[in-house]
Order: sequence, then structure tokens, then C-alpha cells
Amino acid sequence: MEAGVMKCSRPQWAFTLIRTAMAAAGTSACLAWALVAGTGYSQAGSAEQAPQSAGSPRLSVETLSGVEDAVDSRRAEQLASKIAELDSIVFEKQQLEGDLRTAKSELSAIELQLQNTKKLIRSEVDGFLGQSTDRKRLDDLLDEHKGSAESAATIAERVSALEKDLGSKHLKFSVATRDVERLKSQLAAEMRERNSRKIQAIARKLDKTIRFEQSVSFRCSASKSLSACLAEHRNDGQMSQWVLDNYQRALAADIRDQVADVTLDTAWYRYRTRTDFVQASMSLDGTVNAQMNIEATVTAKKMMPCAILDVSYEQCDSKMHSLIVRSNKYGDQVRINDQDYGATPVSLVLDGGIYEIQVTVGGTTQQRTLSLKADQVLNFKF
Repeated sequence: MEAGVMKCSRPQWAFTLIRTAMAAAGTSACLAWALVAGTGYSQAGSAEQAPQSAGSPRLSVETLSGVEDAVDSRRAEQLASKIAELDSIVFEKQQLEGDLRTAKSELSAIELQLQNTKKLIRSEVDGFLGQSTDRKRLDDLLDEHKGSAESAATIAERVSALEKDLGSKHLKFSVATRDVERLKSQLAAEMRERNSRKIQAIARKLDKTIRFEQSVSFRCSASKSLSACLAEHRNDGQMSQWVLDNYQRALAADIRDQVADVTLDTAWYRYRTRTDFVQASMSLDGTVNAQMNIEATVTAKKMMPCAILDVSYEQCDSKMHSLIVRSNKYGDQVRINDQDYGATPVSLVLDGGIYEIQVTVGGTTQQRTLSLKADQVLNFKF
């Protein structure tokens, strides 16, 4: 006997026996017959595996170089807030995924129980129709099947609701992730622009000539004159450190507005020196004590501003240009390459390249495409 369709190929006397047995059994047998022969619990769709939820990626936001300098940035605060929101969404999404897995497991268990109950009911009905027996067992099976069917329906509704909530959470997660990436990009652009300004300001002050005095003491042959000893003396081993100390001290004073603490490396620059002895004396044992005037001309390497700021050397290799955007209206808004820069005048230092510049006033937008190859001023008229 198959669920949903009952075919009997028995002699006429068998139908008479069946009608007699059903009349004796009463309504329970009729219900069982109708349940097994007329209806079949369908699991189409419920057996399908729900699409596996994409693993929730753990946001790993790397600390951007120089983020301490961007504490006052509005976008830095927005980024921190958006990351906190994204973390909350990830947590809620993981909870929903766990609840959905539990509900689907319960649904699978109750569906298996329904299948077993249906098999038992079919067996009992077949046996009941073949011989007279106690109908309590059949009534119990019918009650169990009804309860299982109701539980399955309840769990299926819960699974559907969880899948809907999870879909909504996936959408929020995607939106929040895009917002975080956008804010990170904007913050990185702000920091790059700020570093570019510092690089230009520092670069203008690196090449310099410094003058300082240095005391030296060395041994020379007592048979030689003081002038001969001074002429033969070389300071090559110490000169590099003397220049470093004095150059670092002078440069730190010049760029204190850009860098609070300056620590230089001799590999970042080249120098040449000129020395003059302004005072000297020699003892009988050949010890010479002298005072020198030293003039050092320092030439910075191209990467030196980036090394001082501890940023990527790429920023020192690229050619930077000034861009100023102005308009003749108050309350305008400037966007450059999909980033907001507020009202005009906007003054930026940017890498050479192609830029899409938009200025909006009261719903009216003007747009220009600029190939930045030199310092430039753009005027928008409305």
C-alpha cells in the first residue's frame, strides 16, 4: 500500500470482510484508513539543505600608520563607531546561525519521527484489516502522529523565521562592511594628504649647512711641531657622529611643528665638511688639545622625509602637487574621487593623476575631470 493511493486487488468476498471489520472497529479504523490512504505527509522542500551560511569573516582592521595623528579626524571617530556596529552585527549573525542550525536539527529529528510513525500506522492498519485486534495501539499511533505533525509545523515556521532574520542580518553585515571599508579608505586618504603636507614641509628644511665647534685630544710624536701634528691629524672616525649630533639638534628645532621627536640615521643623508683649528696646545709628552671650527654641508636623500615620519617611502618617490578648489557660492560641497572635502576653498596636496571633482550648490552639481600634473587652482562658477 502506497501513501496517497490505495489499490486493492482482492476477490469480492474480501471487500465484504473489510466492510464488516470496519463496521466492528468504529471510527478509529476509518480515521486510520483515511489518513494512510488519502493523505501523505510531504517533505518536499524540507529535505533540501538550506544554503550554507557564509562564514562570518572576523574583521581584522590593521592599525593605520600614524593613526595617533588622526585622533581629531571626524572620519576616525566614524570608523571606530562603524567597526563597533559591525562587531555587534557579526555577533548577532553568529547567534542566528546557531539557532538556525539547532532548529533545523530539531526539524530533521521530528520529520524522521513522522516517517517512522507513518510506517507503524501502515503496519497497524494492514494488520488491523487482516484480523480483529485491540484498537488502542492504533489510536495511540494516530495521536503520536498528530502531535509530531504539529511539532514539525511549529519548528518549520521557526526555521523559516530564522532564515528570514539571518538574511536580513547578512544584508546589514554587507552594508556595514562596505561602510567600514569606505571609512578606512577615506581615513587613509586623509592621513596620506596630511603626511604629504608634512613631507613637503620637512623636505624644504633638510638640506642645510651647520657650523659648530669641537674639542679634540690626541697623541702625536713629541719630536714633531704642533703645526705638523695638526696637519697630520684626521677625524674621519669621529666626524660622522659629530655631524649627526649637531645636524639632528638643528633639524629638530626646525621641524618641531611636524615631528615631536627626531631621530636620524647617517644612511639618510650625505655630507661634506671643512675644518679649521682655532686653538691648540701640545704638552711635552706629545698630547695635543685643540679646538676646531667645523662646517658641514648636509644633503638629504629623497626618502629622508618619509624615514623621519616613518611612512611608506613610496610617498617620497611620487610627485606631489597642490590643488585648490574654489567657487563663487556660499554653502557649497566638494567631492573629489567620491570623497567629501567640505565647503570651498579646499586646498590639498595630491599625487599626480586623474581626479573627478564635483562641486554642488543647492542641488546643482558641476563636475570636471582633472589630470593633475602641476600645482593647479580650479574655479567653479554657478
